[in-house]
Parts: sequence; C-alpha cells; structure tokens
Amino acid sequence: MNNLKKRGISPVIATVLLVSIALTLAVIIFIWARSFVSEAITKDGQAINLVCEDISFDAEYNSGQVLIVNRGNVPLYGVELSKVSLGSRTHIGEGTFIQPVGTGESVGISVGETLAAGDKISIVPIILGEQEEYKKAFVCGESFSVESTVTV
Repeated sequence: MNNLKKRGISPVIATVLLVSIALTLAVIIFIWARSFVSEAITKDGQAINLVCEDISFDAEYNSGQVLIVNRGNVPLYGVELSKVSLGSRTHIGEGTFIQPVGTGESVGISVGETLAAGDKISIVPIILGEQEEYKKAFVCGESFSVESTVTV
C-alpha cells in the first residue's frame, strides 16, 4: 500500500484565517454601505431642510444687482441665481455674503450676466448649517426660491 502522509493546516490556523476573512468582508461592506448614508446637516438642532420652510425674503433686480431683504428669522448665507425662461432654468451665478444677512437686513449681489427687460430671475437661498463640528452651506430647493422680473 501506498502510505502517503497527508498534512493539512492546523485547526488554530484555520480558525484565525476564517475570522480574519470574515472581519475583512465586514469592513468592506461597512465602508460600501456608509457611502449611501450622508451625514445629516442641522441648524439649531433640527434638520436643515425643515429650516428652509421658515425662510422669508424679498428680492428685486435693479441695474445689474439683486437687492435681497431678509424678512424671516433665519440668517441667509448666500443665494444661487438662475435665469428662468420658457420653463427652463439657466444657472447664472452664486454668491455668499461676507456676513450672514439677519432679520430686516438687506444686501446687494451683482449679476454677472446681462438680462433684458421681461426676463425672470430666480433667487434660491443658501443657509449655513452644522455637520458634526463643521459649518456647511446648504442650498434650499427651488420650491423656496423667489422670482423677480427684470425691469430696465
């Protein structure tokens, strides 16, 4: 008879290999799944998209500038400007203010693009929220925008 000595790995080494493979797979799955969940941005302890509902401001285009007056209790950090024509929006600029615009305060922002009389400009507010220990700008949706008609 052929007497071959078959040797395998010891049970201890096999167990260590199985545990390390399982941990490696768990870490890979955790990192992959974490990319789907974004960190929540908050303002004054509540979700920032809920704060957008409390924003109230007036905007008026005049001679290449948009004058913004904050009527609400939420400070504005900046605005995003779009030209509205025939149901489409064309992004024409974005600006942040030197200091947040508080209640009753006003600020003017230059529009880089020339606009003709009758054009409409959409102004979307940008507010500042907290994400962990950092401040982060958040652009509210188009549903919170204010439109202004250009008059020359």
